[in-house]
Amino acid sequence: MQTNPVATYLGPLARFFALLAGYGILALSLLITCEVLLRRFLNFSLQGGDEFGGYVLAMLAAFGFAYAWLDRSHTRVELVLEKVSPALRALLDLIAVLSLTGMAVFMAWRGWATLTESIEYGSLSGTPMMTPLWQPQAIWVIGLVFFALVAAATSVHAIILFVRRSPMLAQWYGVKSLNEEIREQTALVAERSDAR
Repeated sequence: MQTNPVATYLGPLARFFALLAGYGILALSLLITCEVLLRRFLNFSLQGGDEFGGYVLAMLAAFGFAYAWLDRSHTRVELVLEKVSPALRALLDLIAVLSLTGMAVFMAWRGWATLTESIEYGSLSGTPMMTPLWQPQAIWVIGLVFFALVAAATSVHAIILFVRRSPMLAQWYGVKSLNEEIREQTALVAERSDAR
């Protein structure tokens, strides 16, 4: 079975970032739990938990985008795709890839503009913590830029596959079929059974 070269080269880094994001969400959940318990039982607040929670969610989302894209987990409406010809489906898949790339590049560009403005003006958060905004924004922009790079690489690859009329375009960048999803879920259940 052929493997997707973009996923082969960029997938491990995207997976690493996604794992970091997962651990970040776990840490944020623990912080929120501590904050709730401290407020409830000791009438004490950690101050800034909600502010840092917002930063963490923005950063982690940015880093999760690339992994979700390579895993074909982004939401797409497939109602029409099942009823069109393979050639039209390939064109729609290519349009979806190019559209996502356009959005990813736009987000990275605007993120970079926001970061440079925060650095230029020395922007601070409007909270008692007075966090220099460039710090969380820098990490956020790194995630957005990585997503844009992954999306651009998949666009170049998808265009090549489209020109060659390769069925791999649908397999690597199209919507997952029901059978693919069933196979993935079955493999996950088998892995969990073997781990026990």
